[in-house]
Amino acid sequence: MSEWPSYRHPVLTHKSLKLLQDKLASKDSGITELSITLDLKQTEDLITLDHDKQVFIIGDYEIKIPGSFDPSNPGCYFIHEGDIYPISVFSEDTNMYYKLVPTKHGRPILRISATQMHKKPFLDFIERRRPRGLILDAGTGLGYSAILVSEYANQVTTVEWDYNVIEVAAHNPHSWKLFESENITLLNEDITELIKTFDDNSFDNIIHDGGMPKSSGQFFSQAHANELYRVLKPRGHVYFYLPKKGLKTGRDFGLEQIKRMIKSGFKTQIRDVEGSYAYFVKK
Repeated sequence: MSEWPSYRHPVLTHKSLKLLQDKLASKDSGITELSITLDLKQTEDLITLDHDKQVFIIGDYEIKIPGSFDPSNPGCYFIHEGDIYPISVFSEDTNMYYKLVPTKHGRPILRISATQMHKKPFLDFIERRRPRGLILDAGTGLGYSAILVSEYANQVTTVEWDYNVIEVAAHNPHSWKLFESENITLLNEDITELIKTFDDNSFDNIIHDGGMPKSSGQFFSQAHANELYRVLKPRGHVYFYLPKKGLKTGRDFGLEQIKRMIKSGFKTQIRDVEGSYAYFVKK
């Protein structure tokens, strides 16, 4: 079980807060209770509205929507001891801005600076394949891949180098299983260095998702591709997220990475350009 916090705070989106703001402003509406989701559409809760005080009540706390709240700025917010905080952080170490962004289906996505880490086609493909056994998830993000495969894998080792991403995930209700599942081990390490400590043929399957190349170090290097081949069991598979970097300017970064994987000894089974992923087998 991962030794990490999952904060389990109530979480609201900008739209939910705007709804509450409007209901509180309508003093003559007669509405004193409102059914709303506090975990991004997983469940519904009934909360109390106090029109006189202009607050809504959760548990023992009277919560006032701050005047600085901007309903036109999409985002998620957590509530702690009666105060509302955005689920976002700027890191001086990485010089990047991390933000949890809501979606219409409930499960939010991570935005790092200007890049949205939206990978639903990749996750859908993994779900269809249902990889089993011992899984290495290289690039945790919000933990959706690790949570998905933990339902049928024996053990999932998931590795995230950026602690800021882990901190955002810890506030995300759809990521809580990442921190609580008995068969998920979360490590805050650089996978390109950590992988060198793994034995040969350690994993049945590998999920490889490093985001964008510019901030991924050696993640897309030939040396790392060689390590992936070494630690994967014979006839094991790699599910590789390949960003569409360069496609609009004539450079096919994904194909470049496929060539590195082939050079390491892998055979390409599938490449889905639109879905931004490839699927390899160890020969």
